[in-house]
Amino acid sequence: MKPLVALLLAFCLTAQAGPAEQAQQSAAADVVTTGVGLALGAAEANPLGLALIPLKWGILEYAGRLPDGEKQTVQSAVGSFWLGAAANNICVIFSLLPGGTFAPLCAAAGVAVALQRWNAGADEREFWALCARERVKNPKMTCEFTA
Repeated sequence: MKPLVALLLAFCLTAQAGPAEQAQQSAAADVVTTGVGLALGAAEANPLGLALIPLKWGILEYAGRLPDGEKQTVQSAVGSFWLGAAANNICVIFSLLPGGTFAPLCAAAGVAVALQRWNAGADEREFWALCARERVKNPKMTCEFTA
């Protein structure tokens, strides 16, 4: 249970991380919570299962090479999705304790967390898109997002 509490605290601490860090942390959270859930007897719903670990790494690498604007949008999208998956996993883990009675609601919790994370990153995604458009006119311009 201690690793789960540490993971929940990590979610709170990553609220101010940029899209790249959020995507990496969300991918790790999804993998860790999936592992914990499987160890406690939950079944993997994704048919790709463990094949997703290298796929996640590949997506993060690909996104990191995209130009600004596109990079942050992809990182925000996958980070939101993976954080939603981790939230679903945490919900499933907690539902296993009383016998799994509220496990069907976990998908909705995951979607809600993913949508919240996506919406919370809207200003930063817009900033990077604007920066990319301005760099067309002034390639030497540097951009730094501060919340």
